[in-house]
Amino acid sequence: MAEITGGELLMECLAAQGVEVMFSIPDGTYNIIFQWIHDHGKEKNMRMVTMRHEAAGAHMADGYARVSGKPAVVMSCAGPGAANMISGVITAHVENIPMIAITTSRRTDLVNPNRGGMQVFDQVPAYRAVTKSSIYVTRWENIPDAVADAFRKATSGVPGPVHIDFAEDLMTKMKGDIAKAPPRPKVEPVMPAADPAAVAKAAEMLVNAKTPLLYAGAAVVRGGAWEEFEALAQYLGAACTASAGGRGALPEDHPLCIPTTAGMARAAAGQSDVVFVVGGRFGELDFYGKPPLWGTPQNQKIIQNHIDVSYMGLNRPVDVPLVGHCKIVLAQMLDAVKKLTEKREPIAKLKEYKDLIKLGTDAMLATSAPNQEEPILPGSMMKKTGDFFSKDGIMVMDGGNTSLGNAHINWIKGPRRMLWTSDFGHLGTGTPYAIGAKLAAPDKPVFMITGDSAFFFNVQEMETALRNDLPIICVINVDHAWGMEKNSQERTFGHKDYYVNVVHKPIRHDKIAEAMGCFGAYVTKLSELEPALQAAVDSGLPAIIHVEVDPVANTKPAGLEMWVGAKSAC
Repeated sequence: MAEITGGELLMECLAAQGVEVMFSIPDGTYNIIFQWIHDHGKEKNMRMVTMRHEAAGAHMADGYARVSGKPAVVMSCAGPGAANMISGVITAHVENIPMIAITTSRRTDLVNPNRGGMQVFDQVPAYRAVTKSSIYVTRWENIPDAVADAFRKATSGVPGPVHIDFAEDLMTKMKGDIAKAPPRPKVEPVMPAADPAAVAKAAEMLVNAKTPLLYAGAAVVRGGAWEEFEALAQYLGAACTASAGGRGALPEDHPLCIPTTAGMARAAAGQSDVVFVVGGRFGELDFYGKPPLWGTPQNQKIIQNHIDVSYMGLNRPVDVPLVGHCKIVLAQMLDAVKKLTEKREPIAKLKEYKDLIKLGTDAMLATSAPNQEEPILPGSMMKKTGDFFSKDGIMVMDGGNTSLGNAHINWIKGPRRMLWTSDFGHLGTGTPYAIGAKLAAPDKPVFMITGDSAFFFNVQEMETALRNDLPIICVINVDHAWGMEKNSQERTFGHKDYYVNVVHKPIRHDKIAEAMGCFGAYVTKLSELEPALQAAVDSGLPAIIHVEVDPVANTKPAGLEMWVGAKSAC
């Protein structure tokens, strides 16, 4: 066989792992991979998406992985490209998203030792701090093992990004016979089971509980375990809720579900006598598992499942730890429960929870989303947009007050239908998340509700969406300010008569859309919103809908007081 370069071998190895999409900006250190995509991409079912900024590319890979459940690949050049990309990789690292982050470094004769070459810094240790593994590859024959190992590490245990750095001359000059270093078979993630004795003990606790509660962490959604979660809940008749990252594990309009943002009902359910935490760790947005939103250890027993033993009892004592993959552990638990009891009716407490849900929801909507024509209240915009796409849409959230309000206004109707950087809170993820989601689910509508401040972090990627024929719909909550910081300054300084460095110059976002060749609409009255959404969908183009909202109302989004109060109490 003819010899191939390291760059070509890398692409063959990625194809063998089932990679369908890569995100990268062309660069002289690895233009060979773009040539490979041109020559072999169609037959290998691989697509290259070229973004406008490396961090956005990492966010796109992140969004793609969240919706598809598959690790995605992002690649950048040496020096500035690697530096740009790292913030997107950090976000995936904090939120346990599997990703293969590839960088190139300059030629080995320039960097070993560093002879003052351009675009040189020590990339591997920089990435080691924000990935599960970071290695430097200089030998052609080591490429297949390096790629297979990266996928194994990215998808096993707690998922996360893995970094591989390739020398420029390895990518473009070093060659070899692929028969001597063939691509490795596709790596399947390891999914360990929990200790059977612990499962039996946990099952007995759940069966004997009067008010059992199943609490879905992000791993239920990320690990594809929502069917097992629902099956166990249905069999026990247990109430269910979820962490911010676990939303959609059970549709939030399900008869057994207490929506994550249903404050009063969540507080009531927090007094359940036995809570089964599935794939979660009781972090800050779970209020650390502490009273008053959770019961005391004396009155509330905790069963906790996670694949990483270090998460057990992190912030709350655990009565029964179940270490293992949530999909496998949930199946174990259902089998064990079936040996102890027949299928049960929903617990009596659910009616009380549902009454509290309705009471809280009605009160929130009464203040956040009445049909006020002008100025538009942010909650009105969010509710109408969510309802418009409610059938099967994938919702992306971005921004501070915008995401907080939207999280409380719109319920999530299924798994992998909400994308939000709930753990890292990285502004600007919205547009690239939406692009990644649309690539993963081309037949589903993908819409984003974002604040105008957050949107401008990656506004340039609307051109990426247009160029790649990805008709995402971006609805912008425009208050011409850093809305969350206005509220923060009010609470910090105790006045509302002026703000410090938080107000923007007015910008017409719809005009930006039109200048890019996308669809743009300008909405100042509530009655104009639904026609604008329909026109955006009908256009078949990426769309920006600029919605002028009441800036005063935007400083106090739905759920703010509940969040601030609960956080201070815990």
